[in-house]
Amino acid sequence: MWPQFLAYCLTLGIPSALVYYMKKKEEDQGTHYITAFYMSVILGIIAMVIGAALIPLWMKGYSQDVTEFAVWALVMTPVAMVGTVNTAALQAREEFMLYSVSRYFPLVGTMILLSGLIITGHFTPFFSSAAYLFPVLPVAIWITWRLVSQYKVRQRNKLKSSRKLLNYGIRSYGTDIAGTFSGYIDQILVVGLLSPASLGLYVVSLNLSKIVNMIQNSITSVLFPKASGLGQSEAIHLTFKVYRISTLVTIFVGFGVFVVAPYLLILLYGKSFGGAIPVFRLLIFQTAIASLSWVLSQGFMSTGKPGTVTIIRILSLGLNVALMRVLIPMLEIKGAAISLLITSVIEFLAILSIYRFKYSMKLKDFIVSKSDILWLFRQVRGRGKMNEVNS
Repeated sequence: MWPQFLAYCLTLGIPSALVYYMKKKEEDQGTHYITAFYMSVILGIIAMVIGAALIPLWMKGYSQDVTEFAVWALVMTPVAMVGTVNTAALQAREEFMLYSVSRYFPLVGTMILLSGLIITGHFTPFFSSAAYLFPVLPVAIWITWRLVSQYKVRQRNKLKSSRKLLNYGIRSYGTDIAGTFSGYIDQILVVGLLSPASLGLYVVSLNLSKIVNMIQNSITSVLFPKASGLGQSEAIHLTFKVYRISTLVTIFVGFGVFVVAPYLLILLYGKSFGGAIPVFRLLIFQTAIASLSWVLSQGFMSTGKPGTVTIIRILSLGLNVALMRVLIPMLEIKGAAISLLITSVIEFLAILSIYRFKYSMKLKDFIVSKSDILWLFRQVRGRGKMNEVNS
């Protein structure tokens, strides 16, 4: 956990900046990638040093062997940092198949290693931790070698490139920080405010509700680089088109998950988790709204205004912490879910308001139209016919 967590905390927004500038026609892709690569290595080393100093303090309650292993594991922090830059470069180059491989191969590798450890009887905390850490290494080496061999290490204007990347990156850095901490802050708070049984119900509900979020993550990974290569009006138009289509998809998927929620929870975790169903359903709504907000945020990111997203997300994170501290003691796990839902709704409305008043977007731009539905059906039918031809 530590290498990835520290890497994400010290990105300085470089991955987002790399996507943005690599998509600009007048920019030099090679210079920006090599500069971002050097910066990621330096930041990874800094994160490693910070982690080596802080981990022994954070893990005082653990044995010396566990603490030492956590410190040694930090050697993977620069690798994780380089990985964020590599995936950003693949996004910008629109190599989405390779982008997907780079994200999911480590997960598959981890599953294979864990299965091997279980079969051979060597499933220990140390070996299982290593199974999570090291599958990213061959992917990082392969993609780095592939990109460096195409762009070459020696590039001019690296200082100018670093200024550009940092200028954009610092403004979007808060988005990375807020995104990283928002994934942990609610669980950190509920640990101290809920019983172990209630905590288990909440964590299970939260993780299952993220099924809806997977669709939006796939959409935004394509939308951001596509929109970054366009002018402002075209980028905003594309963002809203994708937002309306993703709203349709989210409704269909969210409704399906909402209906099967009772059966899914009981099937996977047993009847004892039936009490988590109401919370699970609240979190489905929350995840859907938060996902749509992130889709709309790509309009700001792709037009060089990441600071807008940063301010909104940091304020949302602060509001979520305040609401949880009030609602969890009163309503337990339902209070945690309600606080997340309220925060997501306010964030969504704030983004809509900015578009409405700053960009003069009309109400019809936010609402799914008949043409959007017909377009989606045409895409599905076209994909079906293509599969028939291929078969």
